[in-house]
Amino acid sequence: MVTVIGGGFAGLTTAHYLRKAGARVRIVEKNDRAGGLIGTHHTPLGLVETAANGILNTGRLEELCGEAGIRMIEPQRESRARFIWRSGLRRFPLTVGEVMRLATGLLCSVGRLTPRPAETITGWGGRVLGSGATFYGLSTVLGGIYAGDSDRMSASLVIRRPRPPGEFEHPPKPRVRGTVAPAGGMQELIDGLVSHLQRQGVEFVYGREARVVPGEPTVVCTSASQAAKLLRDVEPAVAAAVGQIEMLSLVTVTTFYDPVPEQLRGFGCLFPPDQGFRARGVLLNDAIFPGRSKHRSESWIFGGALDPHFIEKSDQEIAAIVAADHDRFSGRTETPLAIHITRWPEALPHYDLTLERVLATTLTQSVMAGPLILVGNYLGGIGLSKILDRSAWAARTILGKL
Repeated sequence: MVTVIGGGFAGLTTAHYLRKAGARVRIVEKNDRAGGLIGTHHTPLGLVETAANGILNTGRLEELCGEAGIRMIEPQRESRARFIWRSGLRRFPLTVGEVMRLATGLLCSVGRLTPRPAETITGWGGRVLGSGATFYGLSTVLGGIYAGDSDRMSASLVIRRPRPPGEFEHPPKPRVRGTVAPAGGMQELIDGLVSHLQRQGVEFVYGREARVVPGEPTVVCTSASQAAKLLRDVEPAVAAAVGQIEMLSLVTVTTFYDPVPEQLRGFGCLFPPDQGFRARGVLLNDAIFPGRSKHRSESWIFGGALDPHFIEKSDQEIAAIVAADHDRFSGRTETPLAIHITRWPEALPHYDLTLERVLATTLTQSVMAGPLILVGNYLGGIGLSKILDRSAWAARTILGKL
């Protein structure tokens, strides 16, 4: 029996690959539901996603969904438009001079593109791309993905993440490229995985604090902070290292407005820190996947490394900040038809130089004594598709130890 601690996406997918290989599997989840951060609320005005609104499609994801009977849909064509705010909406935020510096930097940096040890995103970008392309392009985009501070984020982990030898096999190429999601929201992905695993005989234990028992096959699929607590007595060196990882808190706010003829259509917009917005970015939900809402639906993302205390604000304070950002973004003053606030303390690991050092010096396969494996978004990838890759590798690795 292999115990999987944590019933989020990482735990469910790890259990899938373990069971597929013939192992008996038990999932222990401290909450009363599976899914972790992922969830979908069906409101009178439309869907509200508590975390990710989709997942980057891969061949491995298509295989998983096919085996679990989960149907995914493609985004609408208009969602291909993505914006960055620089004194207004722009599809391309750089000036002519910044483009010339970018081109020169790339041409002159051939052979020197690999990040140096302990080099930040700001440092790597300034060396290779130029300050303008780094600040208004690279840092803004990565800030929207990782919620990090580019002055502290590790270029090695983000630009060219090292992988342990043999970590990932090469799955088939996907039939559909880009982001996909279930028609009824991301909760359908979680529900489909849970139903599939139950049909396969996986045992679910909800509402119980798990513990790691030395010598028992265990995969810890939790956040870094939770993993540190679980490993404190059985793997103190690993626990101490994982406990150093900074966890970033996020707040997502989904609002609904009446449709207007001139409403913006696209995936969303990111806001560089010097543009006067409190939000890191906004998603235009009704333009991304069909059927999300008949109204204008926006999801605003706040917090992260640049605004760590935002999560402490009251609902009234958050609503006022969203209103100010929305009015400036849309060019009109509007009262939302509804507003839904989701707070996630310690939601994402900060992909900073501390994490680079921890991954390079402590969190290696060799320090894990016995049949114990870690899976989580602090081990080399924020996106769900990267977690899926790690889950497949973890299942193969732990079964190889038995």
